[in-house]
Amino acid sequence: MRKSAYGRRPAGAILCIVFLLVTGASAATYQVGTDLQAAIDAAAPGDTLIVSPGPDSYSYGKIVITKSLDLVGNGAVIRASSREACVEVRANNVNISGFVIRDGFYGIKLDHARGCLISNNTVVHCVQPGITLVYSDENVIEDNVASFNGLGEEGWYGIYLSNSNRNRIENNTANDNGEYGICLFPSCRDNVIKGNVAERNDYGIYMFTDCSGNLIESNRLVHNRNSGLKMIHGCVENRILNNTISNNDVVGISLYEGSGSNLIMGNEIAGNTRYGIQIQEGPGNNTIVQNNVSDSQKGIYLDTDGNIIYNNRFFENVIQALDRGTNKWYAYPRGGNFWGDYQGQDLMSGTDQNVSGSDGFGDEPYWINEYTWDRYPIMGRSVLPLKMVERAIIPARARIGEQVKVRVTLESKYGVAQVSARAHNVVDLSEPSRYVSVTRAGDNIYEGTLMTALMNAGRYEVVLTAKDIKGNKFEEPIGEVELLPRSGWSID
Repeated sequence: MRKSAYGRRPAGAILCIVFLLVTGASAATYQVGTDLQAAIDAAAPGDTLIVSPGPDSYSYGKIVITKSLDLVGNGAVIRASSREACVEVRANNVNISGFVIRDGFYGIKLDHARGCLISNNTVVHCVQPGITLVYSDENVIEDNVASFNGLGEEGWYGIYLSNSNRNRIENNTANDNGEYGICLFPSCRDNVIKGNVAERNDYGIYMFTDCSGNLIESNRLVHNRNSGLKMIHGCVENRILNNTISNNDVVGISLYEGSGSNLIMGNEIAGNTRYGIQIQEGPGNNTIVQNNVSDSQKGIYLDTDGNIIYNNRFFENVIQALDRGTNKWYAYPRGGNFWGDYQGQDLMSGTDQNVSGSDGFGDEPYWINEYTWDRYPIMGRSVLPLKMVERAIIPARARIGEQVKVRVTLESKYGVAQVSARAHNVVDLSEPSRYVSVTRAGDNIYEGTLMTALMNAGRYEVVLTAKDIKGNKFEEPIGEVELLPRSGWSID
């Protein structure tokens, strides 16, 4: 039996459906006309409502669902006023798919609902969240677009969970929302947040106050105005796995104010402006393993204790690591971390690196600061965003008063901002250094002249200092020049 064109079932049909349900027959499927709320009110639990898109520019008004139903939209539009929820679900086992939902205070709101499936909907231009779960457990939110929501004065979210547990938020797109792409606040536990895209929000994913046991996996969190992922106020024992977190304006992953005992593993964390990973204000005890952290001002910043950091790759950061707590940077025999600017060698092995034979770990520690080190830095090809590939001092021996040319070739990923050189006497350390003005002489080639007229005879080391546009800096010797007295010398 099918519903009439305008969504109301005749009284006799209602009685018939009730009878079928009582006798155990399967639920019915109906085509909805122009009054969607009337069709919902008339349907029996378990029915499926097929909603026509209607003519061009047609939209349905707000709906409230208080029974188990399947709603299939086929592109139908639901629109509400800026102070109303477009779709409010107050029942368990409701499935909603295929709608365009827009302009309401909320887009889709699950309130004390369990076992619902919200899929393949587009929810845009709502004042508050596009999709909201409040005190709602064990639901699936998948393959939706929740973008351009919360752009007004009160706006915040693309997808928002509050006091909601064991939900699956998968393969959704939450871009260009007022504040958060996906937000959990407060007390959201054991949810799976997987395969989502959150771009150009203030925060890609934001978890606030007692959110624990959640899985954050394989999401793309990029180009957000603050952080890719931020956890604050006691968000503990979460797993952050295999995400792409890049090109966010402040930080890739931020754990803050009591967010500890989390696992950060297998993530690609690149190009975040200030920090790749930031962990601040205790309790710490996080495990950070097998991540690639690159191209930030600071690769990782720790201001907590008890974190363990190993088998990560830190490279092309201006400062690879800052540790202001007490943390461990290796786990023998698994080793420490790969550091793109580590210049050591691997000739020895063993727990004390005193047994002949290489083991893949550097013989000398990589120092994080004067008190903290990575005892087993993982060997690999150095990855330097700025380096000197050729160098020359011409001539290597000169008479005082003659000019000495300095010539270097630099490779820079981001472009060279500043180059200078200085010469210092390697024997008489009291003699002041002599500075060399270095200018660009061609593609990647820089030249300068050491004026020797006021220098003393002796051996001088010439040291180059270079800095790139992002602030990466290095200082390396070019070589030595020997200055001889003005007279009485021989080229031999």
